[in-house]
Amino acid sequence: MKGCARTCILQLLGWAAAAYAFYFYFRSIGDLGPPLYWASIAAGLFVMLAVGYALAIRELVSERSILLAADSGTPPPDGKWVAVSGHIHSMQSLRAPFTGEDVVAYQYKISRHERSGKSSTEVTYYEGKALVPSTIATRHGTVRLLSVPTFDLPPATFPRYQDAVANANAYISATTFETKHTPKEQRIGMDEEHADDDGNFKVDKRKFVETDVDINGMQLSEQHVKQNAVVCAFGLYSQQRGGLIPYPNWAKQTRLMLGDAHAVANQLRNRILKYCIGIVCFSAAAYGVVKLYVANVPAAS
Repeated sequence: MKGCARTCILQLLGWAAAAYAFYFYFRSIGDLGPPLYWASIAAGLFVMLAVGYALAIRELVSERSILLAADSGTPPPDGKWVAVSGHIHSMQSLRAPFTGEDVVAYQYKISRHERSGKSSTEVTYYEGKALVPSTIATRHGTVRLLSVPTFDLPPATFPRYQDAVANANAYISATTFETKHTPKEQRIGMDEEHADDDGNFKVDKRKFVETDVDINGMQLSEQHVKQNAVVCAFGLYSQQRGGLIPYPNWAKQTRLMLGDAHAVANQLRNRILKYCIGIVCFSAAAYGVVKLYVANVPAAS
């Protein structure tokens, strides 16, 4: 979690620095009292969001470039962040908890929105993830998937909700879940997940310990990768181990996407365009805060 913590701290420090800069700028124009602080905080936040989108675009452009390079014949370099594309397969098999599909990896969640006064929050009752040792057949040979990936995948669809509920109930009945009563040394946390490097992983968590939770009517969410599906994977490549291994900074995780190199490259391009719009919107919002503050200074003088 050190990498994630460092990233969060840097983001907060960046926000604080931006807000501080706006504070001095606004104060040089005129001190409106409390609005000075709120305007500084808001403008700093909008600027940091725009910067965040810009950094994400840089990462997406880099990933799209290495993906297209790999598809054109460039082998993955050792010790570098790479992209690989091909059919994924495993000698083992998993059964997806809700759809019942034959898969090599899945992630699921059972939740519902519960109201508390005027607000509504999503409460998760069950969630989990599983992965069996898999290989991706690329143009340069097979690449092992050794780290637990994030699932940059569309959600699975259920032709009949009641069938999915029946499958979910069967899965719950046959599964031992980690709860708040599970001994600490037996729990699988984010540290264990991000450090796992054998390609074989499974975790199932349950928030409530009651045995009679009725999931009918709850929201079922599942993402999965079928046997022999065409995927693109982004991760740190180890030539010695012949696969994608955990990145030392856990804020940067191996990622799986469905589709061949050109389809995924188009997805990344569309994401870049959306992020560009985000930069424009948040930059405009920061500019609007500045203009609003400046417009009110003469009236307060």
